[in-house]
Amino acid sequence: MYFKQLSASKAIMAKTRTQVIARWFFAGLVASLTLFVTAGFEHWPNNEVFIWSFTALLSWHFLFARRRVEFDLDKQLITNKISSLYPLSQQRIPIQNISAFQIRRRLGQSNGYELCIIMDSQIEQLKFDYGNLPRMQQLGQQLSLFCKVPLLSDPN
Repeated sequence: MYFKQLSASKAIMAKTRTQVIARWFFAGLVASLTLFVTAGFEHWPNNEVFIWSFTALLSWHFLFARRRVEFDLDKQLITNKISSLYPLSQQRIPIQNISAFQIRRRLGQSNGYELCIIMDSQIEQLKFDYGNLPRMQQLGQQLSLFCKVPLLSDPN
């Protein structure tokens, strides 16, 4: 996902073109596979039909999973919504309660980094996004400038 400023007070995190194309490709693949396998169900035992149905249901659920992050400076709010075929979760983060953004190395990954939000009132940092170091530095700087919140020193 990348940061996209819509106006002086609104922005979103949008998917890259590659992510959109990959999702459509996998959607077509899963749909084709589901239709192909469904044609032969009359020859399958009931337990195999159940297992396939459950697997197809989960793959459709994951296929439509979506994360939408909205930044609204007028309301001083970051809204992180996760949904699939139905809403899964929604997190509202007040911008005025954010003391800083921080980039840190992900545990167990030598080249993985995560962008965290440090809140005034919380001990544990909120993990916001992850990726390689240049991508997290760019995203951290964009969010820091847009939200007017400091970005803590980058890891080496």
